[in-house]
Amino acid sequence: MRRVASAERTLTAARKHVVDSATRANANARSLVRARFGPQPQPTPPPHALVSPPNPPGDSDWQNMTILVDKPQKYTSFDVVARVRRMSRERGVKKVGHCGTLDPMATGLLILCTGKATKIVDTYQASDKTYTGTIRLGEGTPSQDADTEVNEREPWEHVTDEALRDAAAAMHGASKQTPPMYSALKVDGKRLYQSAREGVNVERKQRDVFIHKFEVERDAADAQAVHFMAECSKGTYVRTLALDLCKSLGTTGHLTALRRTKIGEYSVEDAWTIESLAVALGDDPSKYSRSPRPKKPPSPTVDETN
Repeated sequence: MRRVASAERTLTAARKHVVDSATRANANARSLVRARFGPQPQPTPPPHALVSPPNPPGDSDWQNMTILVDKPQKYTSFDVVARVRRMSRERGVKKVGHCGTLDPMATGLLILCTGKATKIVDTYQASDKTYTGTIRLGEGTPSQDADTEVNEREPWEHVTDEALRDAAAAMHGASKQTPPMYSALKVDGKRLYQSAREGVNVERKQRDVFIHKFEVERDAADAQAVHFMAECSKGTYVRTLALDLCKSLGTTGHLTALRRTKIGEYSVEDAWTIESLAVALGDDPSKYSRSPRPKKPPSPTVDETN
């Protein structure tokens, strides 16, 4: 038995020596290549079309295209993808993907990639995002926005305009954020919003976010409404940013409106609506209208994602 064990150890050591030698040889070979030819170029994404209104994409563009879409309210991001995919399939392209979700309540810029361009989705997802919206002071909801009913009320009259501006400015920079329960993140293989609908609160890990700018202004006619503009990093939950602002002021709140206006250098001003894209392609826009569906708490989240 001892001789067998000794032989096995010898064999294991010999195998390790062979692997280590091969690893060193590969490293030495790469070093020689770098020394002789310089750093080797990294693969670059294939060139792709970026099609903006009013010129519609040609049939060949769909093979490798980035397209900007202005998501309507009550549509999920996947609703938009499904409609654009229907257009792309008529032109022989099946692959369509989006570069960061928006809540059903939210409107604004959604970047879609078709065909070969789906390989560069991560490039867009990593970009900073810009949002505008409105916060309702003193009224909280489970989803932190207007897609669920108000379930808590706290005094808000003590919040001054100056306090609002100071609190928003204090949130600039790096911070940690706890994802909301009504989000599409998975914990132990299950979407958080599914647990939320079941009344189960799940422990969530905080994530690092960066707020470049957060500006607020009270509505002139409704003191309970606060309009804002936020520039933030990938992965920021704007709903949670708004709630954290309210909590820092000794009250609660929720989003009543949210619009994504920019992703990196791309603006919603250069985006298609689903209807305008259909018309530009010579199609019937009514084919892509959304049928009414029963109201339920939202499933997707901003910029997962934003």
